[in-house]
Amino acid sequence: MFTPSHAPAYLDDCYRSVVGQTHQDWEWVVLLNGDAVWELPSPDPRIRVLRGAATGLVGALKREACALATGEVLLELDHDDVLAPRCLAEVVAAFDRHREAVLVYSDFAQINADGSPNFDTFNPAMGWEYAPANVNQMLVNRCRALAPTPHNVGYIWYAPNHVRAFRRAAYERVGGYDATLEVLDDQDLMMRLYEVGDFHHVDACLYLQRIHDRNTQRDGRINKLIQQETVRLYHRGIAGLAVAWAKRNGLASLDLHTAQWPDRTLVAGADDLGIDARDPVLPYGDGEVGVIVATELLQRVPDRLAFFTECHRVLAHGGLVLTTTPSTDGRGAFQDPTHVAFWNQNSFWYLTQAPLRERAFPGSSHLRFQVSGLRTYYPTEFDRTHDISYVGANLLAIKDGARQGGPLHC
Repeated sequence: MFTPSHAPAYLDDCYRSVVGQTHQDWEWVVLLNGDAVWELPSPDPRIRVLRGAATGLVGALKREACALATGEVLLELDHDDVLAPRCLAEVVAAFDRHREAVLVYSDFAQINADGSPNFDTFNPAMGWEYAPANVNQMLVNRCRALAPTPHNVGYIWYAPNHVRAFRRAAYERVGGYDATLEVLDDQDLMMRLYEVGDFHHVDACLYLQRIHDRNTQRDGRINKLIQQETVRLYHRGIAGLAVAWAKRNGLASLDLHTAQWPDRTLVAGADDLGIDARDPVLPYGDGEVGVIVATELLQRVPDRLAFFTECHRVLAHGGLVLTTTPSTDGRGAFQDPTHVAFWNQNSFWYLTQAPLRERAFPGSSHLRFQVSGLRTYYPTEFDRTHDISYVGANLLAIKDGARQGGPLHC
């Protein structure tokens, strides 16, 4: 276990939850920084309280703490949180049973500053579910963590929550924590870990997360930075997450183009596939595909219903269509006389919102897509200079399976 701390007010509670674990083969590295001062309530050779040498950036502090730890599994314990008594035992058992897993995570609950249960909830319309649970002889509101799909891992809002534990070998393979990050060090690391291995969810409430006035997200500047950077990291990494997930699950990854327009930047790990824009049939069975990349394609497909019906058919539940198309908000959509279809962000309402879809495409109730990512942007300075904006729309295929985080209108 590793715990960087600049404000040790709750470290005694952390300590009690650590020494109270039913699994006793552990070590705990507490890395103090800034002016923080804390002494062990009782000497324990398994606990090292050290003064950090790193800067105040959280990525650097966690990187230093992990380097000081010696275990095969690294478990993050925030300095104001508490572990359930069977936390370590459940984590060890999960790694033993699931040798392919690089990260193990659990459900969690919130507590107040004084340690009493906190019953605030995230918005259930965004996919969150709650149920009562007994932890430390206390009734808490257990938040059920979402499934480890590319979409859910791509956003820290829905990504595996505490407890988070990962294999040291995988951590070192992906380069560890980024020492330059002020926020979202966990999202950045989890996205890189997900590209090299499975995540496993332990169906138990193993972690109590403390809510108080000094939580990072309650700082206005930091919270704004988190919101902005979360979306940027998602867009930077979602294709890699989707391809890795598809490969691990025996699903195909497709990078589509038309025969007339094959030139584009291929997505690493995806198979190049040419299609007939007028008859966009994909040579795969139902649910055999994990991700479809369609860059500079939608404007060349005259029948959007036929194309997205075929995409939905071949995609597995939670599979993604990643599209990049010149937007009507700029000059790119209309400047090319070969374009036969025109798109902007609002165009995707008619694929992802059931009432609008039924009006635009009667009888399309089977065609269920959820928005994963949606933005209008300039991919390059050339595009910005010439007012060629693009709409990037990433859609999740919804069939029978685990709930994806975010609003579901389909």
